[in-house]
Amino acid sequence: MSTEPGSGAGSPRFPRGVWWTAGSVVVLLLAVSARYGFHRDELYFVVAGRKLDWGYVDQPPLTPLLARISETIGGTSPIALRVLPALALAGVVLLAAAMARCFGGGSRAQVFAALTAGGAGFALAVGHLLSTSTFDYLLWTMATYLLVSLLAGADPRWWLALGLTVGIGLQNKHLMVFFAGAVLLGLLATAQRELLTDKWPWIGTGIAALVALPNFLWQAANDFPQLEMATALADRSDGPIAFVLEQVGLLSIVLAVPAAIGLWRLLRSPRLARWRAIGIAFVLLFGFFLLAGGKSYYVAPMFPVLLAAGSLWFEDLAAVGRRVTIGATALGILIGLFIALPLLPPSSMSTLDATGELGETVGWSELVDQVTVIYETIPADQRSGAAIFTASYGEAGAIDVLGPASGLPAAASGHNNYWLWGPPAPHGAVIGVGLVGDPLRRICPEVVQVDTITNPYGVENEEFGLPLWLCLEPTGQLADIWDDVRHYN
Repeated sequence: MSTEPGSGAGSPRFPRGVWWTAGSVVVLLLAVSARYGFHRDELYFVVAGRKLDWGYVDQPPLTPLLARISETIGGTSPIALRVLPALALAGVVLLAAAMARCFGGGSRAQVFAALTAGGAGFALAVGHLLSTSTFDYLLWTMATYLLVSLLAGADPRWWLALGLTVGIGLQNKHLMVFFAGAVLLGLLATAQRELLTDKWPWIGTGIAALVALPNFLWQAANDFPQLEMATALADRSDGPIAFVLEQVGLLSIVLAVPAAIGLWRLLRSPRLARWRAIGIAFVLLFGFFLLAGGKSYYVAPMFPVLLAAGSLWFEDLAAVGRRVTIGATALGILIGLFIALPLLPPSSMSTLDATGELGETVGWSELVDQVTVIYETIPADQRSGAAIFTASYGEAGAIDVLGPASGLPAAASGHNNYWLWGPPAPHGAVIGVGLVGDPLRRICPEVVQVDTITNPYGVENEEFGLPLWLCLEPTGQLADIWDDVRHYN
């Protein structure tokens, strides 16, 4: 039975089902973490973590820092990189249950919130990989939980923790600023605006700004490259209809129902009136990203609070309704498992990988093997001076992370922060990886396509079918054309 909203829902201890859910998430994710291989972004983060800085053209420093910590402790392997993501998702599970409890939900509601927040397709996908979205999901959920607690009457000094969380979130992904802005507008639109008359929210804001300041200064020193990145990403938007429909996919289809009910209750239910600002914040975020051409997953970090609010509906159902809902939820989680996790043979990805992200976890070792074969065709006395130039940071990351075991030199690329790291030292022969067009022809009178990128699974990911080039006697240097090969996307 539900308890009074804001009361903490009875015992401060979680029901065993919540702990079982959190533990099962960690066990499941670690059990499949070694299947397939690195994701293209993980390879990039590993390299970025080896070159720590206060910022990168496409992100703040937190995720590369966590990649560095993971590699230092556990070595260079997918398993080592994926421990923190698994723990992050377990944290989201616990926070979703805590929000359900704060809303007045009893044990059933808390377990339902935990299961849905951790079992949605998007949640499982980011829990499986080390990415900025992984920690966005955790940090937004943490920030939302703190806000839920403050609106329920928690000690005003919790605003300091909220400010710290927002600041750390800004060191992970700049999208956190939109969360903060939407929450502010949501508070101003409701009676809870009176909370802003206290000093603590503004001290918390100062803490957030202070924590985020180093990355802002880095961006300023480098002419704000992330603004160019944002424009490039907006240009690649799939459009507003896809944005709306993909929300359902991110929630594993059937879990969109409790999320929608949760949003409705946050906006309309007298029982949850004190948290209306959160519902308004979600609507504002959804509308902004819809109109601005944002990616569909930009609003996904607010799914846990919607599911937590929706969990009260589950608890209010009669026994028959709960059984039907449990069956539908199990189906949704099952769908999420097969969409988001590497449970099936890699060859199935061409037809079943709805997001395309699992497809980007296969073929990297084979790519390095192909490049190694080309490298070994270069006369022995010229190999030490050879360069490898790639189209994308994924290809470059694969060369830099997996290539040293085969004796390959470091890669260079014009893609994102690889461009900022600069061209290779003066070089002789050049191997071109994945290049479309003729950048090499500007410095090589004779460029020969010697192979095509493939993989043994037939997975048509972003690299599949791209050419591999070789120039043995360049007449110029990559440094000569470096300003022209830059591309942020």
